[in-house]
Amino acid sequence: MRKLVYVSAIAALLIAPMQPSNAQSVSYASALGRLGQTCGQDIAKYCKNVNLGGGRVTQCLERNSAKVSASCKASAANMKALLATRSQARASVMKICDNDIRRLCAGVQPGDGNLMECFYKAKRNTSAACQKVVADAGYEAIVDPNTPTSQVALSPTELINSLQNAEASAGTVTAASLRQMAAASLNDPSRASRTNRAPLSDLLEKQAQITIAIQFDYNSARIRPDSFQAVGLMADSLYHPYLQGYRFLVVGHTDGTGSREYNLKLSQQRADAIREALINPFGIAPARIEAVGLGEEQLLKPAEPAAADNRRVQLINTGPLR
Repeated sequence: MRKLVYVSAIAALLIAPMQPSNAQSVSYASALGRLGQTCGQDIAKYCKNVNLGGGRVTQCLERNSAKVSASCKASAANMKALLATRSQARASVMKICDNDIRRLCAGVQPGDGNLMECFYKAKRNTSAACQKVVADAGYEAIVDPNTPTSQVALSPTELINSLQNAEASAGTVTAASLRQMAAASLNDPSRASRTNRAPLSDLLEKQAQITIAIQFDYNSARIRPDSFQAVGLMADSLYHPYLQGYRFLVVGHTDGTGSREYNLKLSQQRADAIREALINPFGIAPARIEAVGLGEEQLLKPAEPAAADNRRVQLINTGPLR
């Protein structure tokens, strides 16, 4: 039986529409996509060396609030308010929903998948206050994979399913093992040719995962504003109640141009940048995410090393939290 953390089980099936008042149902992908769209020119002008992680983009925009456009200013303020509302609600959801848990799921142990099933069956009988705090916490936000990426073309249900079923392969892929393999690969004569190079790890593609195209500045780990929405999609996915009991790898890949050593280093920096953005401002627990860069050692199109599709990020489920 799948083991999930208590709060994920509580919120899991309250995700079905319950129409609470004033629900914060907007997705991170939507809010962050709007920020990237309306603030792209301002970011390029005033924050061109600032990365998304650590909340630095919104902080930079605030420092330059007298100069940025009105639409950008509004998007930044909305993003800040959304993050604050979600953080406060997630901190209080257990307290506010405590009576509902005791009333509707007495005897079900925290962390047990049965608690998820219990709340699914009872979701329409929960109190208005519990419904609202769950909505404000973002557990009802629509996970919309229709972001401007070239490699995610799934329905919300398909996206979550593709990330969810990791038990069969749990523990087979780790960041440490992948880093060791990538480093050793650079000195392996049999992998010297870029064309049709064998995959670094056959197991990597068998994990529960999604693949996302995220654009960075040239030779940089700075996430471009037109990819903010794709990062928001990752945050929405990680907050989905079905996935909160799992750990994930953010795996960065480059194409096969330039130095292999440089590509490996750059891909690690880019994976680190995405992990940092997911942790702050989105509040994903650091223990849930590791980042690893594989450079050009696991090309999506091995017959076409320079193809743009080789530049991608994988979000891989590595199994339940322990």
